[in-house]
Amino acid sequence: MISQFFSPKSIAVIGASEDPKKIGSQIFAKLQSSGKKIYPINPKFKYSSILAVPDNIDQAIIAIPSVYVNQVVGECLKKKVNSIVIITAGFSEIGPEGAVLETKLKTQLKNYPVVVLGPNCLGYANPLEKLDITFAKASPPPGNIALITQSGAIGSFLFDWAQAEKLGFSKFVSLGNRVGLNENQLLPFLAEDPKTKVIALYLESFADPIDFLKVASRASKLKPIIVLFGGQTASGKKAAASHTAALSPDFTLVKTLLDQAGCLEANSLQELTDLLELFSLEPPLIDNDLAIITNAGGPGILATDTASQHHFKVDKPFDVYGDANAQTFADAFKQVIKDKIKDAFLIIITVQTSTEIEATCQIIINQFKSIKKPIVVSLLAGNLTQKAEALLQANKIATIKFPQSAVKYLAKLYHYWRFNRQVPNYPIRLLTKPKKPLILIPGIQSWQTVSKIARLYHLPLVLTKTINLTNLSSVIKALGFPLVLKSDPSAGFHRTDNKALFLNLKSFSAVKKAYRQLSLNFSPVLAQPQIQSGHELFLGWQRRPNWPILFTLGSGGIYTEIYQDIARSFLPLNRKIILNLLNQTKIGQILNGVRGQAKINLRPLINLILNISQCILDQQSIEAIDINPVIINASGLVIIDIKIISR
Repeated sequence: MISQFFSPKSIAVIGASEDPKKIGSQIFAKLQSSGKKIYPINPKFKYSSILAVPDNIDQAIIAIPSVYVNQVVGECLKKKVNSIVIITAGFSEIGPEGAVLETKLKTQLKNYPVVVLGPNCLGYANPLEKLDITFAKASPPPGNIALITQSGAIGSFLFDWAQAEKLGFSKFVSLGNRVGLNENQLLPFLAEDPKTKVIALYLESFADPIDFLKVASRASKLKPIIVLFGGQTASGKKAAASHTAALSPDFTLVKTLLDQAGCLEANSLQELTDLLELFSLEPPLIDNDLAIITNAGGPGILATDTASQHHFKVDKPFDVYGDANAQTFADAFKQVIKDKIKDAFLIIITVQTSTEIEATCQIIINQFKSIKKPIVVSLLAGNLTQKAEALLQANKIATIKFPQSAVKYLAKLYHYWRFNRQVPNYPIRLLTKPKKPLILIPGIQSWQTVSKIARLYHLPLVLTKTINLTNLSSVIKALGFPLVLKSDPSAGFHRTDNKALFLNLKSFSAVKKAYRQLSLNFSPVLAQPQIQSGHELFLGWQRRPNWPILFTLGSGGIYTEIYQDIARSFLPLNRKIILNLLNQTKIGQILNGVRGQAKINLRPLINLILNISQCILDQQSIEAIDINPVIINASGLVIIDIKIISR
């Protein structure tokens, strides 16, 4: 179905007119050179309706006022078209009135096997078939970049950018409001498309985050997927909501999703264009030995620093000095190429009186083109290098102006080919049989309920007793000194901030005094032995509507929010994923043994994480689980504090 969508043989443009300012007319004019059968539909024309066309129609383009769209879609369905592109705006993005029209549209389409793009979109293009169904000023040039975007304006910009950079597109899709076709349906097709080398997405929300993780974790093994996400801040979210009528999610979720799916994140439009140029033009980078050749000492040093920070093997730059002419560069290139261990090359050129910039670039083309390794040229100048840059672009060699940026983007090229394609397909298989659902009261669970859940899922809770004036002596005898007294977790707030926690109580009188203070505001009061040594970790699980369950681990204790030493992944988990998360954190490095300290056995911690993950997967009523801290040492681990929230 997706393949047919991009290659219709006959197209009806509903809304074509004699007014060149109308979008329908602009699209109709563009289609004249496509070689397809094109039918203009307008009450004033030969065909007043798509139903008046005697021939079969593969695809209908709708560019008419929104109030008429439902009627015209009904006619298209009656005509049995294969696909519909609704350019028209005026749906959910404008507010409640438009949302009603969009809901009717979804209902209307529900039982029909028709591919629908839009509404509120720029259109789509298949440049390799000379098919441009957009109202952008510039047409997308043909090439190997597939672009999916929620912003038509970004698509328009990238068309013009690609023409200037001598790059192009295999496919282009403006998603609009996504009543039908979305990124999750397009990614598998584009990943298998032999004409596509790299896939770019601009998104402000996900049609279905869980489905995205499923399809992208598979598609990213076949093609690099570069994502620029808008709506990362509170203000950006508001702007995105008014743009596409979809709320942008918390960017923590977005970043975790992209990482786990094996996607590469672009942090700006500039970075997106530079990464597209690099991935479109350059071969795979499998290893990390980088050669830097330059006639500029300072930029070479900056590039070397950045290369070291991004874990490249890099010697000092091959500096040909500021007075180097084309022949000096040629000799240096021969010497570097002769060292066959280099995996990628960064050439930095500044323009001095002796620099023969165009001749040097021609030498780069001649000497490096045949070696089949990534080459990036950084021309540190303005107008002085325009002809040289055009020469490199014409010969499909990537040019990135600033050397440090070039190194960062080469690092992403390396990371994709070496690591991103190894991400496991989502979801991983679980072999554990789920347990029966528990009946839980909504809200934060009491320690008594937590203890029942702990027994069911083998969670090692610290020995805890409810204390009062009657059993004070027996509790102290059972637990020993020093003691901790605190409120029940169902009290529901940060104990330290609310004076609901007393530590290191070493005498009967101290325990009694602490109990009297706590019992004025809290009931029950809990007593625990104070654990004297070990490393504190935070573990958290959170369920959100329409998203996979998010797991977070990191340094624990009262400074968790300040340290921000955390790593995240979506459930389900396995041992390999957990170990990878630990390796991303400083606390994980400490547990592995540093500064002469013994390495901690991580098996109990991994088992604990897997057991609690199974708990929240089994118990659909549980909304969140927070453990802070769990203390781990050479003897094992124990949960000191746990909060379970049910809905």
